[in-house]
Order: sequence, then C-alpha cells, then structure tokens
Amino acid sequence: MSSLTQFLTTYPELLAAVVLLLVLLAVSLRPKANSLSNSLLLPAFFTEPAVYLMRFAPGKYLVWLQQRLVFAGWRNNLYFGSLCAAKVYPCLLTVFLPLFIHPGYALLALFFLFFSPDCLLAVMAKKRQQSLAESLPQVIDLMVLCVDAGLGLDATIQKVASERTALSSAINDELLTLSRDVLLGMNREKAYQELYNRTGVEELRSLSASLNQSAQLGISVSKVLRNQAEFLRNKLGQKAEEKAARLPVLMAFPLWFCIMPTLMVLVLAPSLIIFFEQVRPMTGLGMGP
Repeated sequence: MSSLTQFLTTYPELLAAVVLLLVLLAVSLRPKANSLSNSLLLPAFFTEPAVYLMRFAPGKYLVWLQQRLVFAGWRNNLYFGSLCAAKVYPCLLTVFLPLFIHPGYALLALFFLFFSPDCLLAVMAKKRQQSLAESLPQVIDLMVLCVDAGLGLDATIQKVASERTALSSAINDELLTLSRDVLLGMNREKAYQELYNRTGVEELRSLSASLNQSAQLGISVSKVLRNQAEFLRNKLGQKAEEKAARLPVLMAFPLWFCIMPTLMVLVLAPSLIIFFEQVRPMTGLGMGP
C-alpha cells in the first residue's frame, strides 16, 4: 500500500490521466442524446460516490443547488449527480497540488474548482428565467388570439405550447408541463403555483394570479390577458431603460483604465521625444568624449 501511495505521489499526472480516461469512457458509453442537457448526464456508478460526499455539505447549500438545477430546466436527479461529480472529482485532484505549488495556491484552486460549477449553473438558471420572462408577452398575445377564437383556457394553453416555431423552447416546455398537470386532474391554482416553483419567474406568478382572479370573479379572460401583456411590456421596457442608464457607469472603467492611457501615450509621445532631443545636448547624454 505504501509503494502505491509513493508511486501516486511521484506521478500524480498519471492519476489525473486515469480519472480523465474514466470520465471519457463513461461519457462514451452512455446513450446518445439529442440535446445539450442530456449530454451532461453521467452514469450512476460514476456519480453516486460524489453524491455521497456531497451529503456532508450544509443542507441549505444542497437545497440551493437543487433549486438552481430546477430553474435551469434540469429536473432529473441524474443532473444533481452529474453536478456533484463535476464539483467533487476535480477537487480530489488538488490533493497533489501542494507537491508542486504553494499550499495557499492549492487552496485557492480547491475553492475555484468547487464553486465554479455553481457560478455557471446560476448564470444558466438566470438566463433561462430571462428567456421565460421575455417570451411571456408573445405568449399572452397568442393566448388572446386563441381565447377570442372561442377556445377555453386549458385548450388555449395546450395550443400555445405546441407553437414551437414561434416561441422559445423553455416556455414551450413549461406550458406543456402546466397543461399536462391540469389534464391529469391537478387543481388549476396548484398547477399555477407549481409553474412558479419550477421557474422562479415573478412574471409567471403575476399572470397566474390574474388568471385565478378572473376565474373567481368571472372577469373576461381576454381582457385580463391584454392587461397582463401591456403590463409585462412596460416592465420589460423599464428594465431595458435601467440597463441602458447603467451603461455609462459600466463603460467608465475600461474608458479610464484602458483607453485613456493609450490616448495619453499617443498624444504626449511626440512632444516627449522632441523635449528629450532638445534636453540631451544640454546634459551631455549621448555625446562622445
């Protein structure tokens, strides 16, 4: 056992190559997938040890990870296992880094490898939420057309969800899940709540509340949908204006620290060259004996 440990500490790159080979082998052996999300799945035998090690993490942190996976549209438990594998296995390789670099740098590498998947996951979840929010006005417009044509609300949701060419895939998937929940007998109010829990998009909760209110008070669904579409467009317009107002502040850093020094060099360089050429004879620099 000691000889094996000595061998691994002497040649850690060999262990890294073996681990990488196992990952590539596991990916190559899995069934072919048609989407990016399915391509992120790893076999259970590879992810189960990582999931077991992640059980020692704080409970709130694990809940946050699972919630981000749901918001990103990855709701299979296998995705959580793949995420744990992406976090745990690279961190295990950092055990050998103190043999080559300072232990402080090895600790920084450990934190980076462990939390970088979290940052990527949070960005992807946020991007999907933005896609859902931006697609809602168009969705509501299609729902208004269907309601005005005489379709019921359930049939309208199912019809709009089938419009794959006109809407983003994220909103299509959520509407199909909502329609399936209602068809399976789930209470419509609960189905709307589950829709918000899956997405975390406030605009969807506002739309759901308006639809529930129209059903309880007998208000025209078409009128409610038109008001919601106008409200969402105004809200998106305000967000766009706020983002545009922040651009000058965001541009200040690259302007002052990247562009201005270059401009100063270009402007002052000719004057400095002339100045030093005139001063050099007075100081005797560059003159022979």
